Amino acid sequence: MSPVWDYLIDESVTEVLINSEDEIYIERGGALIRVSETFNKDQLNAAVLNIAQYVGRRVSEDEPYMDARLPDGSRVAVLLPPCARKGISISIRKFSKEKLTLDKLIGFGSLTEDMVTYLRACVLLKKNIIISGGTSSGKTSLLNVVSSLIPFDERILTIEDSAELQLQQDHGVQMETKATDKKGRGEVTIRDLVRASLRM
Repeated sequence: MSPVWDYLIDESVTEVLINSEDEIYIERGGALIRVSETFNKDQLNAAVLNIAQYVGRRVSEDEPYMDARLPDGSRVAVLLPPCARKGISISIRKFSKEKLTLDKLIGFGSLTEDMVTYLRACVLLKKNIIISGGTSSGKTSLLNVVSSLIPFDERILTIEDSAELQLQQDHGVQMETKATDKKGRGEVTIRDLVRASLRM
């Protein structure tokens, strides 16, 4: 990953998007910027194999898509040709070290005091809340902040493809799907985890 290493360690960069060997974008301050760095074919192949090995996942012609969480919490998605028509595609969404709070969101102008009051009432009354939006629109960040309104005596179960939620409460079970092993065994799907959650 040496061509993009500086962006991976730059805290102002939130996402690194590799569309092909010579088409790389970063997201900084909410804006996508094309950068001049490029990979050669061998470098990009080696990067994919290293990522897959590091996270214990498989990616090949037979399984051309991989979605995983890196140990620091960052998410990585890989798509291989022919599904990725321009060449190997890698998206890395970096894990933010700074925790957002309701006060910070109010300070940024993302929420108002009235919105927080409404959300607090919905959480305390145990209403269903759907948080939706486009890629990088802040869904997970908002859910992390809203989860801080859940009383600490509640038990929380979460189900994710790749664990990203950072709940404040201690009493919880975080569940994450599992891909098959090298022999095609051991897959755990969201459906399996929902079934497990009903008994927990």
